This record gives sequence, C-alpha cells and structure tokens, in this order.
Amino acid sequence: MEELVSLRGVTRTVLLPDDQELHILRGVDLTVHSGDHTAVVGRSGCGKSTLLNLLGLLDTPTGGELRFQGTPVEQIRGNARARLRGSSVGFVFQQFNLLPGRSALDNVITPLLYAGPSHFWKRRELAMDMLDRVGLAGRAETFPNMLSGGEQQRVAIARALVRGPRLILADEPTGALDVDTGQAVMALLDTVATESGAALVTITHDVNVAALARASYRLDSGVLTSTEVPLGVSA
Repeated sequence: MEELVSLRGVTRTVLLPDDQELHILRGVDLTVHSGDHTAVVGRSGCGKSTLLNLLGLLDTPTGGELRFQGTPVEQIRGNARARLRGSSVGFVFQQFNLLPGRSALDNVITPLLYAGPSHFWKRRELAMDMLDRVGLAGRAETFPNMLSGGEQQRVAIARALVRGPRLILADEPTGALDVDTGQAVMALLDTVATESGAALVTITHDVNVAALARASYRLDSGVLTSTEVPLGVSA
C-alpha cells in the first residue's frame, strides 16, 4: 500500500501570552497508507484537532518530520499546498458546515468550483453521482434545514469525497448524531472510502466509533500510542 502521510517525532508547540510554551503534540509517530481506516481517540484538549490540522496540511509541525505522499511539507509552500489539500484531502466535520442557503446539490458542487477543467465542467454530473452514492439523489434540491442530521452529514460526506481525495479526515463525524444514525454514517464513510481506495482517519472522543477502525490510537496530553480500544468502554 502507498504511504500517504507519515509523521516522525512530530511536535507542535505554541507560545502563550506570558511567554510560556504550550506543548500540544509531543513526539508523535504515525503512518497512514492508502486504504487504511485509522482512528485517533482522546479527550477534549488532548491535541486531536492539532493533529488533524497537520494531517490535512492546514498547519506545520514545530519539530520532527511530516511527509505528504513522500514530500516533506516544508517543501510544499503557499498555493501548491492549498492545491494539494483541495485535491487530495477531504474533511468531514461534526457540525456538517453546510451552506444554509444552498441545496444539497449546490453544497456538493462547491469544491468542484475550484477544481481543474476536467472536474469543473462535469461538476453537476459528479455531484449528482456522489449524492446517489450516499443515498440522497432524491434530495438533491433540498435545503439543509429540511434535512435530518443524518442526511446533512451524508451531504457533508458527499461534498468531502466529490473530488476523489486520497485522504479523508473525519473530525468527530458522529458527535451531533444519535447512536444509530452515527453508526450508519460511519459504515457509509468506511464503505465509500474502501470503494475509492482512500485512507480514512477518524478523530473522535468516542471509543465506540474508534472501535470500527482497523487501527486505533489514543492521544493523551499530546502523546500518541497505539491501542486496542474495546467496544463500549468510555474514554
């Protein structure tokens, strides 16, 4: 399997107003290959969002090495990083982040407005196909406020996947859903990722969600350790 992202001894430190250093990540090692389904579980404030920002090329480490598709991220600058993120990384968020004044179809089309010609000129066809894959072709013209929470999350998944990303980052994707809907959404994410050969990384505080992954890690006070997370045990 192809190595998509690798972190070696990665640290992330920020300087507080009183000149004290806050160590958010401490020597993190992690490798994500194509086709992987990896979960990172941890309590609020443990550094999960910082780790997601690094994996998604939204931030750079303070120390250590972060490579994306074999290239050190410090060598990928400015617009090149933005283009790589847009084409290779799909984000699924807890609160869906759908545009309220746009239909489900228009929400899914949005990332394609910034794609190359081959995607741009087929944007409606590609978006409809992705909505069909998540079971919402019949709701394409429906606005978010008329969709259930589970349907909104499925639209968000379609939007994240419409450009065919190599890496899918799901940030607490079931946090705003009931248990049954959350399980259905995770099954959908896993299925679509598997069909496309993409890697799926789920950032969560819920060990029941983490237990659905094929590899799981615990992040505690900025330290990442591999773990077997038993189903039903509270974090």
